[in-house]
Amino acid sequence: MVVAAIIWGSNGVIVNWVPYDAYTIAFFRVLFASLTLLPVVLQTRKTEMMSAARAWRTMLGLGLLLALGWGLLFHSMKLIAIGNAVLLNYTAPIFVPLLAPLFLKEKLEKSTLLALAISVAGIVIISHQQNLQMSDLDPWGVILGLLAGLAYAGFIIASKRALATFSSQVVAFYSYCVASVFLFPFAIITDFSPDLTSWIFLLVLGVFNTGFAVTLYLKGLGMVKAQKAVVFTYLEPASAVVFGFLFLAQQPTPLMLVGGFLILIAGYIVASR
Repeated sequence: MVVAAIIWGSNGVIVNWVPYDAYTIAFFRVLFASLTLLPVVLQTRKTEMMSAARAWRTMLGLGLLLALGWGLLFHSMKLIAIGNAVLLNYTAPIFVPLLAPLFLKEKLEKSTLLALAISVAGIVIISHQQNLQMSDLDPWGVILGLLAGLAYAGFIIASKRALATFSSQVVAFYSYCVASVFLFPFAIITDFSPDLTSWIFLLVLGVFNTGFAVTLYLKGLGMVKAQKAVVFTYLEPASAVVFGFLFLAQQPTPLMLVGGFLILIAGYIVASR
């Protein structure tokens, strides 16, 4: 899960380098991830795929939550600053510990609450240094951003339940396929240019950052409590600062480094338990 979250930190760099709208990028992300996992599940999980297909309501729900989370996030980005929308989306790790006792029968642990508090402090420091102001925002944009976080939390909860029966590869594959269907209408209205570099970046985003990294995260999610797993997602914005420095020449400030260090401490608290 740590490796997956660090890989996701490069998503912002790739999106900045691809000249397509966010909905189209999201579509190709899940499409290429589906195509990547297809030969894997056909070779190693063929019987399980048939069983999972019979649980189509669960798989439909997973794909819908995945597409809904991205759709709400992207819509929020159209109404308020992208950084603010991303910050609101990171309320998901707060929602999960609140929902886990209800849907997964997990007991809420004090160490998780401590780690969440430290993580939130770290992300707020990073966001403040990026001049993200939460005043004078479009109320509807804020609501959509919060709903995106709730949808993301719902995806984690639903994935955790599905992983009790099916492997991470199968859960990820069906999630990507269904999400592709929901996001397809946004792709067909896009004017594509024959830009080989952009397609290479889209392949990296779909194959490595999604097909590999999300499946890796789901594998870890099946091994630990959901309320602990979400704390590791805060490593994504921390690693994004590093990727921004390496590839976009975005200089991190001392306070941003402090924020990243707090997130690492929170991850250590959870991992050490």
